[in-house]
Amino acid sequence: MSELVLSHVESGVQVVRMNRPDKKNALIGEMYAALAEAFAKGEADDEVAVFLILGSQNDFSAGNDLPDFLSWEALTGSVADRFIRAVAGAKKPVVAAVRGAAIGIGSTLLPHCDLVYAAPGTRFHMPFINLGIVPEAGSSQTMPLLAGHRRAAEMLMLGEPFGVETAEAIGLINGVVPGEDLEETAMAAARKLAAKPRAILREIKALMKTPAEPIMDRLSRESKVFDQCLKGEALTEAVSAFKEKRAPDFSKCR
Repeated sequence: MSELVLSHVESGVQVVRMNRPDKKNALIGEMYAALAEAFAKGEADDEVAVFLILGSQNDFSAGNDLPDFLSWEALTGSVADRFIRAVAGAKKPVVAAVRGAAIGIGSTLLPHCDLVYAAPGTRFHMPFINLGIVPEAGSSQTMPLLAGHRRAAEMLMLGEPFGVETAEAIGLINGVVPGEDLEETAMAAARKLAAKPRAILREIKALMKTPAEPIMDRLSRESKVFDQCLKGEALTEAVSAFKEKRAPDFSKCR
């Protein structure tokens, strides 16, 4: 794997770090390929329950490296497209810790994450209109769903940057965390997720990611999964732990 992307597994968490701090972690093709590879490996690894994506040093990501971006012939089928689809389609939870610059893909990636924490002073910016291109990573859908059409229009049509207060208000981030505590807070959340029954985590995420449907259809969909859970080892362990007045241990419930 490229040294521009660092990845390791710790306590059931695959930590994936963009590592190009001298360029504010701006992404080039080599990095997109390595990021996509890290997510593919993590999805296939039973030891991995959760992904945690980070930037190095003072920034999350300044988006696409402009000289590299100008060499693209198409987004469709590119390594960037592979990475975006890997995160958007991840079956396992994805946590992100964001600071400094969160530009372009550094912002549009975040709606596909399940938990996002940001440091004070983080600047979010989706300046696609100013480059003469449309937004990517599904943000023409995810941002209006989060922020509403008018506020999303400020972000996508005017290309206006915004800070953590707005990001928290629209639900793009879960909360603002002091910079010195940011990565540990995100890692603690990832570890907490990894300690949950993993198959159930994946089922909950799949249900939450299922497109909106008539409520009676959703009740039926949930009931089918619920019925399967009634026969599962996670419920057995939870009930045993309750009876024995101890914390449940879901480590064998994959």
